[in-house]
Parts: sequence; structure tokens; C-alpha cells
Amino acid sequence: MFDLGGATVLYYIAICLVAAGTPGPGTLAVLNSALYSGVRRTLPLMLGIVFGLGGVAVATVTGLSELALHSTLAFAVIKYVGGLYIGYLGIRILWPLFNSKQEEVKSQKTGKKMTFVTGVILSIFNPKTLVFFTALLPTFIHQESSVISQTVSLTLILLLCTFLVHLTYSTLCGYVSDFFVRHMIWVDAITGSMFVCFSIAVLLLS
Repeated sequence: MFDLGGATVLYYIAICLVAAGTPGPGTLAVLNSALYSGVRRTLPLMLGIVFGLGGVAVATVTGLSELALHSTLAFAVIKYVGGLYIGYLGIRILWPLFNSKQEEVKSQKTGKKMTFVTGVILSIFNPKTLVFFTALLPTFIHQESSVISQTVSLTLILLLCTFLVHLTYSTLCGYVSDFFVRHMIWVDAITGSMFVCFSIAVLLLS
């Protein structure tokens, strides 16, 4: 165990695990996809989320993230693109529920896969991700050491924690998918509603 800016790596790992494990657009997307498609077909989504987080990390190192936070226009673009896309996913999940037959709902799921691109967008255009890297990450960096190397190390820890948490969630979903598939209308109703709520919360973020 080593120390970064007065905070232990284990403490940072705990924060990363909590951040990755708490309900959010990425986590909900992974859960919904895993219940329908299994772990293997959810891997592209999980890798997309990790790739998007890596992109935000690069933006943090180059100063683009801080610039976006302090630019009204840039932050507004991120907020509205992310919020509207999350809302779109929620509506896309909820829309088939208006059908009268559960079989029709199931038959429409083939065109609703969460892809690699979905994961990238959910990461890059999520203000929560931007704030995490620009506000929380610097508190774990020791200014007397190489900032870039520490940022890379901390980012890799975050990416690994996020991937492992999502992989654990999707694996667990595989064990209970048989039960939930018989009740996917309720799962979709909850997931879609939460996506819409996240969308509203992001769009109202000041």
C-alpha cells in the first residue's frame, strides 16, 4: 500500500468501487444488457464504458476536462448531449411496454442491444464522469511526484475497478436471468424509468 497526496490507494480503490457499483446510466445499461443477452454479448458495452472513461482521463491530463467545466458552452453541450442520449435510451426501453402482449416486447429486444458505442457515449457525455476526473482525482495526486504517471496509475485503477464491478454484475445477472426474463416487462419499466430520471437530473444539472 502506498500513499498519494495523503490518501491511501486502498481508500481510492474503495471510492472507485462504490462509484462503479452505484446505480448510474452505465451500470443500468450493463444490468439490462446482461439480463437479456448474457455476459459475452455485454462485453462490448463494458469495454465501451471503459474506453470512454479512458478518453475522459486523457482529456483531464491535457486540461480539456477542466476547460469544459469552466466553459459554459462546452459544459452545456456535454450536459445536453449526455442527458438527451440517456433519455433516448430510457424511452427506447419503455416504448415496447405500450404493446399489449409480452411476446411482442420480447421480440423487439433484438434491435435494442447496448453496443460499444453506447458505452463510450454514456461515459464521455456523463457530467458525473467529468466531475470525478477533474474534481476528485486531483485530491489523490501528490504534487511532488510525476503528475502524469500518477494520473495514469489512478486512471488504470478506476478502469479496472469499473470493468470488474460491471463484469461481476453481469455474471450475477446470468444466474438469475431465467427468473427475470419471465418478468422483463417490470425490469424494463424500472430500468427505462430510471434512465428517464437520470436524463432529467442531468439536464437540470447547473
